[in-house]
Amino acid sequence: MIHGRNLIIKVNGTAIAGARSCDINISGEEIEVASATQSKWREFITGREEWSVTCNHLLPASGTPLRSSADMVNTTVTIRMESGRYGDVLTGKAIVKSWRTTGTLGNLAQGTFSFRGSGPLS
Repeated sequence: MIHGRNLIIKVNGTAIAGARSCDINISGEEIEVASATQSKWREFITGREEWSVTCNHLLPASGTPLRSSADMVNTTVTIRMESGRYGDVLTGKAIVKSWRTTGTLGNLAQGTFSFRGSGPLS
């Protein structure tokens, strides 16, 4: 089990400051094949896989300016997800699909990055 406090998300080698949560989604497609017997049951084989990551993080009071985060949208980056406690690592190239920031009175501002994998996640 990987606890959220042990997960570090790095983009191009730099940790995303104050990462609070991370969703990693890996899915596969299935391909329908024609059956030689033409029975009433559909048959499938495995197809290609894809992955995506959504990461929520606290915005630092200083350091990376908002403009730098906004400028990452629609660029290709290298993502590295590390479990500090167990030493597990997942890494791959991904396109930054979106970045959203939220700020409310009396709370720390937060941001959300959405990444879509481009190639293998290993």
